[in-house]
Amino acid sequence: MKMEGLGLLGRVLSDGLGEMLFVVSGKRNGEFKFEWINRPARENFGFGEEAIGSNVRDVLGDQVGGLLTERYREVAESGGQAVYEDHFYTPDGAEWFTEVTLTPLPEERDVRYIAVLAKDITGRKQGEFMRRGMIRRLEESTSRFRALFENNGDAVLELDPAGVIIEANTAALRLLGLSSEALDGKLFSGLIPEQDRCMAEAAFSLAADGRLQDVRVNVMTENGGLVGCLLKFTPIDRDGKPIGYYANLKDMRELDKLADLYLESQNQFKIIADNVRDVIVTIDGSWRLLYASPSAKPQYGYEVDDVVGKATEDLIHPDDFPDLVRGYKEILEGRHIFRIRLRVLHKNGDWIWSELNASPVRGPDGEFLHMVIVVRDISRQKAEEERLEHYAYHDQLTGLPNRRLFLNRLEDRVTEYHRTGRPFAVALMDLDRFKKVNDTWGHSVGDDVIRAFSHRIEDAADHVLAARFGGDEFVILIADCSTHAQAEMLAGRIIAALKEPIVAGGHVIPVSTSIGIAFAAPGRTTTDVLLKLADRAMYEAKQEGPNRYRIVE
Repeated sequence: MKMEGLGLLGRVLSDGLGEMLFVVSGKRNGEFKFEWINRPARENFGFGEEAIGSNVRDVLGDQVGGLLTERYREVAESGGQAVYEDHFYTPDGAEWFTEVTLTPLPEERDVRYIAVLAKDITGRKQGEFMRRGMIRRLEESTSRFRALFENNGDAVLELDPAGVIIEANTAALRLLGLSSEALDGKLFSGLIPEQDRCMAEAAFSLAADGRLQDVRVNVMTENGGLVGCLLKFTPIDRDGKPIGYYANLKDMRELDKLADLYLESQNQFKIIADNVRDVIVTIDGSWRLLYASPSAKPQYGYEVDDVVGKATEDLIHPDDFPDLVRGYKEILEGRHIFRIRLRVLHKNGDWIWSELNASPVRGPDGEFLHMVIVVRDISRQKAEEERLEHYAYHDQLTGLPNRRLFLNRLEDRVTEYHRTGRPFAVALMDLDRFKKVNDTWGHSVGDDVIRAFSHRIEDAADHVLAARFGGDEFVILIADCSTHAQAEMLAGRIIAALKEPIVAGGHVIPVSTSIGIAFAAPGRTTTDVLLKLADRAMYEAKQEGPNRYRIVE
């Protein structure tokens, strides 16, 4: 087969075929060169006329060209057709996915030529990725919801739009003393005694209009007993219309007992307060502390006489006090109880994260007398929550921000760019030949190298956000970067920080990096495009040798 003899067929294939098609020929030394490339392939792969007659490795580089050469060699030796999927970046930074068919063209029993047909399957692959992402997010959301529903300490029942019970959590089954089978299909209103049913039905109607109201009702249990509960309906919306409701029942028996005991006798209340670990205080309508239980001493360092008569505002963090005021006003307006987290002043001057559960004490005619507050030290719980939040946004190996936090900050910076036009850049880097480190000394030493590399990046890239993107890849958000020189200065500092080898696991390991930097500019102001451009620039820098960088302006 003579490539120069394609004639009319060649012109049709070159200009009329929408798919990307090119032909390579093999050499005796096992290399392959481009014999012919049609127009779609030239445009999408960025091939110029100079690619014709050139070795595949010379045009595409050792890594990509070497991989393709091996594929061509296998087809030439087997004489059979091969099909595989591949992806590449177009000259403008867009990612394309292709289905590649390699067809050997035998000539006198030898395969001298291979036809390479690349079919664009980008739309299909992106659809697959989107479906997988949606399924994953749905599974995660469902899992979180189930955990919240099942592990909720309060009784929760799921209702259909007519108020029929669909499902109940464990706390609801325990409160009512009924099985899930006994509740399934039962009207929720059937759990409410007749004297409270009108109030529950009114709250249900208000919830349908988006007005959520806490109401005090009794609930009937299996044995015919009544349990005083705080009831709240929450609509489940779809497209702005309720498709069901959650009925939340908070058991008020213990708090009712406490309030009743207080009304019956100050002495009985004092017996309870003196023997609980949580701190119990009462405050009047002027925000003065009327009473504090002895547990104030071990919990917050105060003797009772230190706080009685003191203004509540003096003991609450200024940033949190407005939240307490709002809850207090709701109590005055008729709410039965509220719960809040805020910081309470310890006698030693520290602020202690605490949870406050407050309920009003009213006289025989319903007039407000004072408020009873149960205060619990939750500083350990709060610290654990903050630790878990830190883990969610930071890499456990290096301590740097992780991919999730970096993408959030990058998205914010892109939004700012659209609003102000203030330029910025993204740098992407990795360790050259890091796989060799793991293969030679093991993953434990590899982790030490990654950790040391991250520290050097952090030291060299001060005043910018550096994050571990995954594996040995790191990214930097240069939020204030307007010139090529500024980007070069940062890249130079990082490369200089790697001149000294890293000592890990008793081994002295020389390291180098390749850095790609992409500036935000009109037409490339999404996180995906910026990261793809930086990744491509990093790859180009890697082809030039260790400790190199490339900048896309």
